[in-house]
Amino acid sequence: MKKGLLIFMILIGFFSCEKGPGEGGTSVIEGQVYKIFTFQNPNTGLLDTSYYQLDSGKDVFIIYSNDPQDIYDDKFETDYNGRYRFEYLRKGDYIIYTYADSTDVDMINYDYPVFKQVTIESNNTIRSVDDFVIERNQ
Repeated sequence: MKKGLLIFMILIGFFSCEKGPGEGGTSVIEGQVYKIFTFQNPNTGLLDTSYYQLDSGKDVFIIYSNDPQDIYDDKFETDYNGRYRFEYLRKGDYIIYTYADSTDVDMINYDYPVFKQVTIESNNTIRSVDDFVIERNQ
């Protein structure tokens, strides 16, 4: 009887440990950061946009939940092509974000977060996220 109870308790403990999002899995979230510069063309007087694929050294943060109010759990610094990659993730909901630089009409620089919500639905998944396009107005 005691042996059966012990086996039952071990089985309950084993099957009740459903792990949520976070490290320890086999999935990946990856993407790229692009930068757009908007400025007034001196020749035409119109607003022009320059598109830059490279944005190295930009921090991309990950939150192991779907609540953007939580504090980030990890970060990744983009490579020379603006790419980032979070590895060894379990299935669940995640938020990734980075900061965009901008300048207002008074030429005051400020940063604001740009969020993306990501869901990993199964293990052994590589989830490519739509690219971050961040803007800096000049």
